[in-house]
Amino acid sequence: MDKILILRLAPSGESFLKMDVLSPEHGTFLCLKRISKKSAQQTTPDLFDTADIQLETSKQGTARFVREYQLLNRREAIGRSYHSLRHASEFSALIARNGPHMAEPEALFELVERTLNAFAEGKAPEVVHLKAVYMLLKNEGYPIRESWWPSLPSALRDAAKTLINEPAPEQTDAATREDCEKISQNLYRWLEHETDLR
Repeated sequence: MDKILILRLAPSGESFLKMDVLSPEHGTFLCLKRISKKSAQQTTPDLFDTADIQLETSKQGTARFVREYQLLNRREAIGRSYHSLRHASEFSALIARNGPHMAEPEALFELVERTLNAFAEGKAPEVVHLKAVYMLLKNEGYPIRESWWPSLPSALRDAAKTLINEPAPEQTDAATREDCEKISQNLYRWLEHETDLR
């Protein structure tokens, strides 16, 4: 069995779900899960689940199919808040797009699981998102302190230091949210121009 996190989920044809998943052993990969019309006992995978799966490879040897799916942690709380869902989906999509080129699947899995747990616990989503992208870039060895930090407008540096270094709060005021949004946009712009991430 492989432990996985579901990063993206989409229907594929009539009877399959296409799943972008992240595993601590194999990094990110795509697999398909047949949706059974008969068995109501079967757990249908959901976005941001942690699960154990058993895979089998198609006869042509390219597509991977989920033979068994055991749910370990469902984070339905993320879907109850539009802002949490939006930020969690953006972050997960970033991982799904770039995961194959990332170095340490185990460290990546740990970061993504911790981040999704924070979203599910109702922490301020814009802060969780900013911290996660910052940690991701730092863990991947990008020169974030040497290159991004000096490019950040000095008016935002105190706020950035607090938001990145302190635990994410439950709530933020409008001014903090605005600062956080500006810092995140700045960080994403840097990511697009200075890294090979998409």
